[in-house]
Amino acid sequence: MRELRAGKVSAVANAILTILKIFAGFLVNSTALIADGIHSLIDVLGSVLVWIGIKISMKPPDELYPYGRIKAESLAELSVGLIIVFSSITIMHEAILSLINRSIPEFEFYALGVAMFSAVVNEILARYKIKVGLETKSSSLIAEGKHSRVDVLSSLSVFVGLIFVKFGYWWLDPVIAVVISVLILQTGFGILKNSADSLMDKVDLEMIVKIRQIVERVEGVEGVEFVGVRGTWKAKIVEVQISVNPGMSAETIDVIEKEIEERVRQMIPEVVRILVVTKVKRPLVVAIPEDGYGSYTGDIDSPYFTIANLSKGESYRVENPHYGVERRKGFLVAEFLSNHNVNVLIVNRIGEGAKSHFKSRGIVVRFEEGRSVEEIISLLKKDVKEEI
Repeated sequence: MRELRAGKVSAVANAILTILKIFAGFLVNSTALIADGIHSLIDVLGSVLVWIGIKISMKPPDELYPYGRIKAESLAELSVGLIIVFSSITIMHEAILSLINRSIPEFEFYALGVAMFSAVVNEILARYKIKVGLETKSSSLIAEGKHSRVDVLSSLSVFVGLIFVKFGYWWLDPVIAVVISVLILQTGFGILKNSADSLMDKVDLEMIVKIRQIVERVEGVEGVEFVGVRGTWKAKIVEVQISVNPGMSAETIDVIEKEIEERVRQMIPEVVRILVVTKVKRPLVVAIPEDGYGSYTGDIDSPYFTIANLSKGESYRVENPHYGVERRKGFLVAEFLSNHNVNVLIVNRIGEGAKSHFKSRGIVVRFEEGRSVEEIISLLKKDVKEEI
C-alpha cells in the first residue's frame, strides 16, 4: 500500500537527517541545529506510529471489532500531535537555557549546508506525504506531511540563524529555536484537535446533508428520521433511520434498504458500512367521544365517537355499540375502536382498568379538555406529533 510505503520512506529520511543535524549541531555548539535534530528524531517515532496505525486500521472486522479498527489511524494521528507538542516544549526549554547560559555557537559552512539540505529534504517529504495522504484519504499521513512542512521552516530558520552568528549575533540562534518551537506547538495543537474530532465522532454536517438528500430520493422512503456518520476521513460508518408507509411488504422494504446502501456507497466512496433502520409510519387516528351533535363528552361511555385520521385530514362519526353497558365496558370499547384502526383515544376521565385495556390494544390515552369535537381536533393538529 502506498501509505505504508510513504510512512517507511519518511522514517528512513528523518533518521538520516537526525544523525546529520545533531552531529553538526554539537560540532558547532548550535542549540537551534541540535533542537532541529531532536525534532527530526521525534519525527522518526511519529513516522513509525503512523505506519503502525495505518497497518492496524487495514485489518478487517471480526467478532471483537465488528466495525473494524479504522480509528487506529486517528490514534496514530493523536500520537503524532502529542509528539509534536512534546518536542516543541523540549526545544523551547533547551533554547532558553542556552540563552541564559550564553552558549555561543560557532559558524561553519558544513553546518549551514546541513540546515539547507534538511529544509530541501523535508519539503520533498512534505509534498510526497500530503499527496499520498490526500489520494488515500489517510489523515495520519497528512498530519505527518504538515509536520514535515513545519520542519522546513525550522531548518530554514536555523540556516538564517547561523548566518547571523557569522556576523556576531549569537543570541539569535536560541531565539530562532524558541520561534521554531512556537510554530511546532501550533501545528501540534491543530493535529490534536483533528484527531480528537475523529475519535469523538464529531458531526460532519455537510456529509449528513448529502446522505439525507440521497436517501430522500429513494422511492418508497416517506421520511428520514436520523442520519449519523462516524469513523475517519478515510472510512465512514453510516447509520440511517427511515420511515415507510404501513402495509409495505418485507421484500419491498429489503429492496429499499439495499437501494439506499448502493446509492450512498456510489456517491460517497469512503463509506465502508451502512446500517439502515426502517420504521413503519403509522397514520394518526384518534377517537373522540361525543353526544351525536358535535359536543365533546370526554367519556368512553358516550353514544358516539368521531374517528379522525389526522394524517389524512379525514373524519367520520360512528355509533358506540357498547353505550350504556354495565360490564367489561373498557374491554369492549377498546376492541371496537381497535377495529377502526384507532391509536389515540381522547378523554377527560377514564378508569385504570379501562385504560389498561386500551394500552393492550396499542391505543394511547390522551387527556384533553374542550367543548366541541372541532375544538379538540384543532388542538390535536397543533400539539400531537405525526407519529406515536
